[in-house]
Amino acid sequence: MTSQDKRHVDAAHHPIDEHANAGQALRERLKEITCLYEIRRGMGPELSVDNVCQQIFEHLIPAMQFPEIATAVIELDGRRFASDNHGPGRKHELHSKINANNELCGQLRVFYPEDTRFLVPEEQRLIDAVATDLERWFERKQIDEALSERLKEITCLYEIRRGMGLELSVDNVCQQIFEHLIPAMQFPEIATAMIELDGRHFTSDNHGQGRKHALHSEINANNELCGQLRVFYPEDKPFLVPEEQRLIDAVATDLERWLERKRLEQTLVSIAEEHQRSIGQELHDNLGQQIAAIGYQAKALEKRISASGSGDAATIAASIATQAQVAVMQCKQLAQGLLPFELETNGLMGALRVFASRIAITYKITCDFVCKSEVVIEDKNFALNLYRIAQEATNNAIRHGRARQVTILLFSEEGMLHLSIRDDGSGFADSKKKYGATPGMGIKIMQYRARQLGAGLEFLSHPEGGMEVRLAMRMV
Repeated sequence: MTSQDKRHVDAAHHPIDEHANAGQALRERLKEITCLYEIRRGMGPELSVDNVCQQIFEHLIPAMQFPEIATAVIELDGRRFASDNHGPGRKHELHSKINANNELCGQLRVFYPEDTRFLVPEEQRLIDAVATDLERWFERKQIDEALSERLKEITCLYEIRRGMGLELSVDNVCQQIFEHLIPAMQFPEIATAMIELDGRHFTSDNHGQGRKHALHSEINANNELCGQLRVFYPEDKPFLVPEEQRLIDAVATDLERWLERKRLEQTLVSIAEEHQRSIGQELHDNLGQQIAAIGYQAKALEKRISASGSGDAATIAASIATQAQVAVMQCKQLAQGLLPFELETNGLMGALRVFASRIAITYKITCDFVCKSEVVIEDKNFALNLYRIAQEATNNAIRHGRARQVTILLFSEEGMLHLSIRDDGSGFADSKKKYGATPGMGIKIMQYRARQLGAGLEFLSHPEGGMEVRLAMRMV
């Protein structure tokens, strides 16, 4: 065959080779596009890093030139993920770095046995594209997780502060903190918490011994250290610092403010109680005795004047003696109200029964005490606060609402204690203002006392007329 004939044969076969190469290039390009499409379609923000990496292997390996022998590894954020068939000794590789938020956080590596060449630059371009997709997904994942953590933190603080606004007891406040703080931690299923406060310890339900890996925040009230809030994990679980420390500090600060407010209210209630006691003692021991002495002297004067024959003067002296006797009785009644001795001897039920009877006699109205079954309050301070609330509500109904009928109802039901003071009056003076932003001191003291009990206190105006002060608290 001449050289000219050979050139004719090569020219005849050349279009076939070009067509085969073009077909191969199109197939490789189609595999690349399909791979990227499937990977991007499956990269949902709800997936874990493990799932996304396995999904990349699922679509990237088949898109390589020799998928039956290719393997891949993803190193990301300190963790390592490998395709199913990856083994040691794979040194012939292409790789692409993974950067998130302008920081190197890992790399994507694809391996062949050393005797198999990569289809460069096509395969490198595909690996770079997949690494870029993984970068974008990981950045979005980090943002989503940060937002989720922030949302958990905000929700936790909102729920804790909302509960504290209801002014529960210390026990209830601590349990409510655990209820909302534990779910806001990085690993809520294994996190536990403890609050040490004024020598008492409160723990979350799942707290046990041997929890030494802890974050804590001190609790100071009125510039004095009074306890701490501690959150525990097993030692093999790291904390999400500083995010979790910031949350714990915020909760501790909220508890400090609540405790300071509670102590202030306790002080105000104590001052009010001491003021009542001092006035009652003064009425009983001094003023009442002095008025009684005036009555005795007026009675003696009446007898002397009557003996001297001055009838008009004797009548005046007798009137003075009678008024003095009435004043002594009123002093005694006031002293009994300010110093409820019945609480010491007969308990809350007996004290309220005597109080209702005394109110009915003093103001000449109908005042009933109703208690269908026996209610025993062992805690004297609790009993005193309940008595004072009933006393204040009744006096307000009479003095400000001009009530002619008052019913004091005490009962327990399903572990709850209920106290109701219902009247037929016109309501307390400036009732809308008193129950709004600026209640009077009497209303405030009732609210303070209720909060000391960990009780809910309501002021209700009924459509048919009259007011009701309603208290409910869990029995202790």
